[in-house]
Amino acid sequence: MIPHGLFAINKPRGLSSVTILKKIKKLQPKNKLKLGHGGTLDPLASGVLVIGVNDGCKRLQEYINCNKTYEAIGILGLATDTYDSEGKIIATGPTKHITKEHISQIISKFTGDIMQFPPLYSALRMEGRRLHEYAREGLPLPKDLQARPVRINSLSLLNFMTNHTVQVPKIEIYTTNMNYCKNIKQAKNLLEVASAASYPTFKIRVECGRGTYIRSLVHDIGKELGSAAYVVELIRIQQGNFILKENTLEWDECLNLNNIFEALNKN
Repeated sequence: MIPHGLFAINKPRGLSSVTILKKIKKLQPKNKLKLGHGGTLDPLASGVLVIGVNDGCKRLQEYINCNKTYEAIGILGLATDTYDSEGKIIATGPTKHITKEHISQIISKFTGDIMQFPPLYSALRMEGRRLHEYAREGLPLPKDLQARPVRINSLSLLNFMTNHTVQVPKIEIYTTNMNYCKNIKQAKNLLEVASAASYPTFKIRVECGRGTYIRSLVHDIGKELGSAAYVVELIRIQQGNFILKENTLEWDECLNLNNIFEALNKN
């Protein structure tokens, strides 16, 4: 019997969405499966990844378009070129003035219909090439990056911590035009960012519409606080009717095709 339908997995951190599909395809090389996913998760991210099998791929667009829920942890006082811990530190900012109450007030500005600039390190296309290709090759963009309308249905602060074990990425010394506020300075040496533990973190829960970049959201919150910020952890909690840990497979379960077929029958 040829399988069709949808299932969702808890994508592990460190694997790209495309890598996940390739690994599943290799489980049944003789009967080639047509696979697709309902919206990319960065390698850094984990959580709900909706996968279509054969005719199920026709329904993926509804999951690309649907609302999604994320939980993210951002570190304050540091900025990276990718807006997450995969990148290089390019700037530092003050944090002593930031409190839990301050963050709670600021995030209300980011709910509803807002304009958002996507990260330069993203899969969006410009003039036939993906943005991250320009960034990684050190090429100038052929035109200015434009803000896009996105919808944040709800945004709440879950935690604010001054003690943690976050590791600092490599420092990159170069001139940047990231348009930070006047309090931000370019990172010059290791002494400025000797330990990320000296910088506070905050955790948010976001319900948003299609096209929203949580990396950009955390980055923008840092700027609005008069500092800087980047994502150190990102989890997709829900996408449409798929809810993490409720009706998703763990990655090790996906290595057995019978578990996938059983999940397809349920959905």
